[in-house]
Amino acid sequence: MAGLYIHIPFCEKKCIYCDFYSEANHNDRDIFVQFLMKEIEMNCQYFGCEEIETIYFGGGTPSLLEPKQVDKILSELIKNFKVREGAEITFEVNPGTVDEQKLSDYKQIGVNRLSIGIQSLDEKDLIFLTRIHNAADALRCYESARISGFENISIDLIFGLPTQTVEGWVQVLERAIGLKPQHISAYNLIVEEGTPLFKMVDAKQISKQSEDIETQMFEDTISKLTSAGYGQYEVSNYALPNFESLHNNNYWNYTNYFGFGPSAHSFLNGKRWWNVRSIFSYYSRIDNGILPVEGEETLDRSQQISELIMLGLRSKGVNISKWKNGWHFDFLKSFNKTINSLVDSRLGILNGD
Repeated sequence: MAGLYIHIPFCEKKCIYCDFYSEANHNDRDIFVQFLMKEIEMNCQYFGCEEIETIYFGGGTPSLLEPKQVDKILSELIKNFKVREGAEITFEVNPGTVDEQKLSDYKQIGVNRLSIGIQSLDEKDLIFLTRIHNAADALRCYESARISGFENISIDLIFGLPTQTVEGWVQVLERAIGLKPQHISAYNLIVEEGTPLFKMVDAKQISKQSEDIETQMFEDTISKLTSAGYGQYEVSNYALPNFESLHNNNYWNYTNYFGFGPSAHSFLNGKRWWNVRSIFSYYSRIDNGILPVEGEETLDRSQQISELIMLGLRSKGVNISKWKNGWHFDFLKSFNKTINSLVDSRLGILNGD
């Protein structure tokens, strides 16, 4: 099984913290869709034999696309790939860019999971993050998604903002739980180099939260969400039973995935490559019949083992039996000293396999 990722590089406005590639000018969305479909067609010879179980539209702001444009992309994917019946199809939505009719149209063309970028339900947080929506917009978007028939909804939240208090974050969590989404992603704010937020922190215009405050917020997140029935299946991701993100699990389980659009990444059997981070270079290469790949790397066995450990420890743990059967690798024997040290220091837990 494999997953497909589609990067939609358009935003109404670039948020101060965002490091993902996007462009504020989105007037040429029809042109972009045509080039994206061409890239998909160019790649099918490499990936056509893989069965696809997840499709994820990320960005940027995918919900700036009209449903008919999304329908064209989905049709092109289904034409060129073995998309499993009932595949999880996730679509990122920003409040302020959709209404009930648009959401209903997304549902009708096959989108069956929404990821809503709420980020906060506190007005001062949203202003600080330079989001284009307010808390009322976020709640209205969520309600419209429910009315439109979506039964698998994830919401994104961010903690560790300079505008937040521990008490204020707990209130945001409680309001979010009250909405009863199937999935909640709660991310610690990261100050990414090159973003406006990084420049503001570097110039000492704002101060980051202390590590102690961020730690308290993280522990409160785990406590509040797990008490409400959300299982923490990855550092920042929580889901009700049977509603974990299949697409994200593919990444963390080291499953193959293929990315389309500017800056998208792909991974196939130990080889990773990534597209150019410029829509104009993207257009130019495809127009000349060249795949828009900027770089690639082939991981040796040691590198793959390191990545598998990292991915395991940030999600459900390292399954020792899987390593023996799948990788013919004796994990306990190879890392015996390190594991014992971690367990003795109460920094790790060894529970059966």
